[in-house]
Amino acid sequence: MAQTSLLQGKRFYCREWVFHKIQHCLQEKTNNLSGVSSTHSKQPLPSGSSWGVLLVGGPGSGKTALCTELLWPTSAQGTYRSLHKQSLAFHFCRADDSDTLCVGGFIRGLVAQICRGGLVPGYEEKVRDPAVQSTLQPGECERNPAEAFKKCVLLPLLSVKPPQQSLFLLVDSIDEGSQLGEGEQRSSPGSPRTIAELLASHHEFLPPWLLLICSARRQNKAITKLFTGTLPSSVY
Repeated sequence: MAQTSLLQGKRFYCREWVFHKIQHCLQEKTNNLSGVSSTHSKQPLPSGSSWGVLLVGGPGSGKTALCTELLWPTSAQGTYRSLHKQSLAFHFCRADDSDTLCVGGFIRGLVAQICRGGLVPGYEEKVRDPAVQSTLQPGECERNPAEAFKKCVLLPLLSVKPPQQSLFLLVDSIDEGSQLGEGEQRSSPGSPRTIAELLASHHEFLPPWLLLICSARRQNKAITKLFTGTLPSSVY
């Protein structure tokens, strides 16, 4: 089940520059879509393009509030920007809710949202394949999350016709559960134990029209290290 924000509906103020940056990144990807076909989508992005944005800040700095405003705008400016209409899927991690930290649940939630959103025609048909569905089953998805993410998210998105405008995947508080993952045994060599590890090892394979947006605490060096040199950071 997709996890939502506890701050949904609360008024948000300031930090307009962050939304401008996200809007710029999305527009850059949309511009790069010109002439891109589903086969070309497997090739590297043009020079200057980025895979995503890592929003970092201290505890209580408003990272979750910002992510919430991006998805459910409460201000006139936010509604006017209409960035929420470019949301492919989202996930909010919470330290006090272990279900939100489950890698298997995260993958199943993404698949359900992408199917329900209808922004990527042809995706739902591809994930209906019995071979794909088998990797989503509880237990199997947890045993091999990398394979499930590849078969149920990456490959279907790469094989469909790109949307007319870029979309984004949002993961808030991606650093939650990182300490828990350090003490867990991997189900198989190289298998990701956390959502952060899963995305850090696969985000370069996301389609070029998809922007990955993650938020994390500034002082979490482990998470920063995972994404160093791959996602441009915005500190606030």
